[in-house]
Amino acid sequence: MWQAQDMWRRGRALVVAAVGLDTVRDRLATTTRVAGWSGAAATAASAESTTLARGFEEAVSALRRVEAVVSDAGDERASLDRWGPPDADVLAELDARVAGALRSVVADADGSSARTTDAGHAVDAADVLDAVLRARLVADRESLRAVERDLAAEVDGSVFGGLFTDADAGLVETRDRMAALDATLAVLALPGRRLVHYEQGPHRTTVAVAVGPVGSAQRVAVFVPGAGTTVDGDLAERDAETAGIVADAGRRADTAVAGITWLGYEAPAWNAELVDPARSVAGLGPAHAGAAALADALRALDLPRHDADDGPRVSIVAHSYGTVLAAEALRAGGSADAVALLGSPGWNDPPLDAPAPFVLEAATDPVADLGRFGTDPSELPEATVLATDGAVGHSAYLDEGSVSASNAAAVVAGTEVLRGSRSTDVADVLRFLVRLW
Repeated sequence: MWQAQDMWRRGRALVVAAVGLDTVRDRLATTTRVAGWSGAAATAASAESTTLARGFEEAVSALRRVEAVVSDAGDERASLDRWGPPDADVLAELDARVAGALRSVVADADGSSARTTDAGHAVDAADVLDAVLRARLVADRESLRAVERDLAAEVDGSVFGGLFTDADAGLVETRDRMAALDATLAVLALPGRRLVHYEQGPHRTTVAVAVGPVGSAQRVAVFVPGAGTTVDGDLAERDAETAGIVADAGRRADTAVAGITWLGYEAPAWNAELVDPARSVAGLGPAHAGAAALADALRALDLPRHDADDGPRVSIVAHSYGTVLAAEALRAGGSADAVALLGSPGWNDPPLDAPAPFVLEAATDPVADLGRFGTDPSELPEATVLATDGAVGHSAYLDEGSVSASNAAAVVAGTEVLRGSRSTDVADVLRFLVRLW
């Protein structure tokens, strides 16, 4: 399978060829303007030269359109590599899409195919991922349906309801995973949604859904929810919150904004997992386990495009335990231009080059005062504390129309934010006393 460098090298060669043909066209045009030559022969020569020049001009235009697709293909292969090692299905889908784009450009003699490359994105890594992962998800659901039928028959046919064969537990897990896939498909049916991460984790299904033009947006928000979040129970609501941020940020920045709802990790649950060090919300296990996938996504989004000096402005908007995962992902090599921390239980030792955080902490949010995973980010001298007027408790930061949701959108847009004040509440005092003790 071709690599990114292969396409970039061919793109440069096509540029050289286009410049060479353009030079020939210019020289050919001079033959139509020979001083002192007139008559039938001069008229015929001028007509033929004009026709040839027009042919060269069309060839140059076609070469430049092909070059745009080829260079794009290099960008998207590089992007796919940074999303994580692409498997054979993903590479085959990319190759097929590039081939289709090239055939379209070459066949479109009137030049109208330029509309597919004017934006520089005839091929988009997010589209490639969506096509492969969505098909894989649908196939997995069909497989799970067959498993469900078999387990249900075993449970129904057993005197003890499958208790001694674990069929009952298997049936519950199978139905939970099917519910997660159904919830994902329901969100993907909404306009502009694409599936950019999908995995059947050891305990739960994980997904990430993009909204908006990820491949061409000037600003991208990555929303990372916290503990207790599941695909089947929360994806629709979290996706709506991401879409709200994207819409508001787009109005503020007056430019293309996209978003990703990152449920691409097994968020710790409020159940028996609390006593499992590897899965407990009180530990770093879930964040460590999920950091690599988020770091890959952040690197892919930050990749500069061939037609621009820089990639899009990437902002992380993380809530609760999602802030713990975000810090781990930054330490694992992910990058971001801005970070907004909502109700963070501690900004746990991010790398030195991480952006200074914007902090949103409701006065009545007990989780934001825990400091369980490092310094309470509102106490960091480099942090910008944002207003959360009206937000109550731990889960209202992105409520539609709220001050805190508006501030989160402003962070993504890179526009003016509404600052809040650093305050000390009872929980802050108690934490300070515990440290002294």
